Amino acid sequence: MKINIKLTAILVIILSLALFVFTGCNRASDVLSIHMIDVGQGESILIITPNNKTILVDAGETPQGKKVKSYLLKHRINKINLLIGTHPHTDHIGGLSEIVNNFEIEKIMMPQKPHTSATFEKLLTTIESKGLTISPPQPNDIIEFDKDIKLHFLGPIKDYGENLNLWSIVFRLDYKNKSFLFTGDMEREAEMDLMDTYNKNNLSANVLKVGHHGSNASTTQQFLDYVGPEVALISLGSNNPYNHPHKEVITRLEESDVLIYRTDLQQTVVIFSDGESIWSHQIPVNKKNIPK
Repeated sequence: MKINIKLTAILVIILSLALFVFTGCNRASDVLSIHMIDVGQGESILIITPNNKTILVDAGETPQGKKVKSYLLKHRINKINLLIGTHPHTDHIGGLSEIVNNFEIEKIMMPQKPHTSATFEKLLTTIESKGLTISPPQPNDIIEFDKDIKLHFLGPIKDYGENLNLWSIVFRLDYKNKSFLFTGDMEREAEMDLMDTYNKNNLSANVLKVGHHGSNASTTQQFLDYVGPEVALISLGSNNPYNHPHKEVITRLEESDVLIYRTDLQQTVVIFSDGESIWSHQIPVNKKNIPK
C-alpha cells in the first residue's frame, strides 16, 4: 500500500510539473502541439504551429472522418494549411473526404501512386469537386512552413510497385532544436532505402511516429538506432485483429529507452514543444522509463 501511495504521489508531481512548464514557463505563442487523434485501427495526426498554421496527416477510416472533423472544430480550426494523405490505404485516407468537404484546404500532398479502391476514387472526386489539386512530394524537398519550422520530405524515394505501405510519405518536422519524424505505414524496405539515401543528420529525430501501427514489418533496430528517438508515438486500435503493436517492436523501443505513447491505451495523445524541450500532460505507457 505504501508503495502504491508513493507511486501515485510521484505521478501527481510529474503531472503538476508538466502543467507548470506548459502554463508558466512557455508563452502559448511559442508552443507547437502534435495531436495523435484516436481513430481506432488507423491514423490521424494534427499539427498546430505556434502561429496557428495547421497540418493534418491522414484521417483514419471513412467513419472516423466525422470524429476528426469534430476534433478540429473543437480546437477552432477551420483551415488546413497542409493536408497529407500518406498512402492510399483506407485506414489512413478514408476520413479525408469528410475533411476536404468541410474545411478550407490550402494544399494537398499525396504520393504519386494511384489505387482502384472506392475510397480512394471518392477522395479524388471530392478533391476535384473543390477545385483542388494534389502535389506529390519530391525526395529531399524542404519547405519553410512557418517561422522556425521546416518540413523535410524524405520519402517515398522510388517506385515500390503494389506495396502501398512502402509508398508512404515520410517527412521530418524541425522546430528550432527539436525534430519529429512521421512515417505513415513505412516498412523495412523503405527504412533501409532511407538509410542508404540520407545520413543520420537527415533522419535523426527526438520523436518518432512509429511506422505501420507498431507492426514488426517496421521499426527495425537498425532504423531505430539511426533515428535515435526519445519518444515514440503509436496509433492503433485496441484488440485489433493484427495484434498491433507487435511485442518485438515494443521490446526494441523499451530497450532503447524510448518513452512510448499509444492511442489504444491512452486514446488521443498530445505532445508539446517550444523547440527546446518536449513534454506531454499524459504519462508514457512504459512508466518504468520515467526518471525517479
